[in-house]
Amino acid sequence: MIEILSDAELFELTRYRRPAEQLRELAKLGVPARRMRDNTVRVLRMHLVAPAAPHNVPALRPKLNLK
Repeated sequence: MIEILSDAELFELTRYRRPAEQLRELAKLGVPARRMRDNTVRVLRMHLVAPAAPHNVPALRPKLNLK
């Protein structure tokens, strides 16, 4: 079962009620969201529980200590 945030949870996260403002705030936070046909915003709960690593961050490489 796919879990989505409720309207109350979206408001608590963004502090906005309008979908356009919610989407803008979620984008600032780096949370993937979609606008549905009925003009509501949907966010999968998994994106907040276990967020994905940003794509533009280079992987850290361990430094060798040759002494």
